[in-house]
Amino acid sequence: MKTQELIHLHALLVELRTYVEAEESAPSGAFASYDAQPVRPSHIHRQKEAHKNAVDLLLDGFERVVQSNPPPNYALVA
Repeated sequence: MKTQELIHLHALLVELRTYVEAEESAPSGAFASYDAQPVRPSHIHRQKEAHKNAVDLLLDGFERVVQSNPPPNYALVA
């Protein structure tokens, strides 16, 4: 993935995080690791690896959100 694409993905994930938190679906501290690191999508001159790490931390936060709010298990109707 190119650096510009990674930064764009980083920005999209931050927007998704904002939505999830507004819906009050995120447990407290789900994104604490991301908040502790200094790289944000607007830091376009940071290294690619720094943005990759930030994306990974955001994805870890989303994993915590899904684990705390599992989707309903719908039975298939035949």
